[in-house]
Amino acid sequence: MMLNWLRAPRRAMNRYAAPVVALALTAVLVACGGGGYLPSPLSVTEKRPLSADFTSRMSVNYSPYRTSRNVDDIANGVEVITPANVKQDLELIEAAGFGSIRLFSSQRFGQIVLDVIRDNALDLKVMLGAYPNSISAANAADPTHPTEAGNQAELDECIRLANAYSDIVKAVSVGNETMVYWATNTIPPAVMARYLGKVRAAVSQPVTTDDNWAFWDKAPKAITDIVDFASVHTYPLLDTFYDRALWDWRQKGASDATRADAMMDAAIDEAKKQFGASRAFLDRIGLADMPMMVGETGWFAVDLEGDPAVPLRAGRVNQKMYFDRLQAWAAEGG
Repeated sequence: MMLNWLRAPRRAMNRYAAPVVALALTAVLVACGGGGYLPSPLSVTEKRPLSADFTSRMSVNYSPYRTSRNVDDIANGVEVITPANVKQDLELIEAAGFGSIRLFSSQRFGQIVLDVIRDNALDLKVMLGAYPNSISAANAADPTHPTEAGNQAELDECIRLANAYSDIVKAVSVGNETMVYWATNTIPPAVMARYLGKVRAAVSQPVTTDDNWAFWDKAPKAITDIVDFASVHTYPLLDTFYDRALWDWRQKGASDATRADAMMDAAIDEAKKQFGASRAFLDRIGLADMPMMVGETGWFAVDLEGDPAVPLRAGRVNQKMYFDRLQAWAAEGG
């Protein structure tokens, strides 16, 4: 297995770290099970391999926001994304040792980020994202429905950019946490399969959808038949926001001197367990050779609003401890 890095804090760390999106430091972990892949008669084609140029690089999820809290702020002109700011962000990312970034959306900022990489000869590769919005099966069947029309426009832009910047774009992901049972931006698997099929038929890169491990440990055939690899999200800290007993984050049996280490060791063990559950499922359904990567993981640097327990665990020290354990996980190989 190989581990790169993806994803950092959603809420402000400092003006330069803030543009790196979402929770704390993410891993991109590529792994294959043993055995062979038996294609389904419904599979579009033979699975496309991930390039070594992509899997060998440390990676991070990136959106070029500095003051905005969400995409509506961008749409409403609260913040203007400029090439100069993107260049500064990407140079800092590159200087920190990252060689690959994941973009969540194509229409919102894909062109400007790819232009900055190309125009400044930055040594960065991209996992390009398409971000379709929540839609029902009935509305998705109507090409004139505003949401479906918007989703198709996002897919079309993703296809255009993946082809125009094929030297930079090494993989494509359609959707982000749309099918896990608790998803808020929901897209039915049959609709997502159609979206994935459209993009995959029009690009040469391997294609996936990013979703939580609780989706990937029981993913439907409509999805596993059409993706080339699985991009799995695991957030042990965030899970305890919803289920305090999911894993033993308190570690009350440890001494005061070792308790922090014990908690962070338990956190990484939970991430491995979640990733392993997805791997085991794919192995059971005949996809033992399908690569998997940790598309998102991490640790909060600051408190989650509205949760009185997270301050006991959120912070830069614990974030660094989690990051170090991710690096150790990567070094394990396999």
